[in-house]
Amino acid sequence: MLSRMLGPLSVLCLGAVVLFVFFSALGEISPGEVRGPAIVVAALAALFTIRALIVRHELGENGNRNMLRSVNSLRERRGF
Repeated sequence: MLSRMLGPLSVLCLGAVVLFVFFSALGEISPGEVRGPAIVVAALAALFTIRALIVRHELGENGNRNMLRSVNSLRERRGF
């Protein structure tokens, strides 16, 4: 059950990071002025990066075939 929740949670983490970077780039917020949310967004970015590296490793050349099969079955169900 936890593995099914990690996908949507990683997308939410990435969305929060992208929104923070977007509003920082527009100049609406300054990361120096909002240190608390900046630290939270940095932690979310680190968690997303760690999860992406783990998935990349598992789907690698000598990785876990069970995970690759589950990803392929999800793609087939959606028609990709």
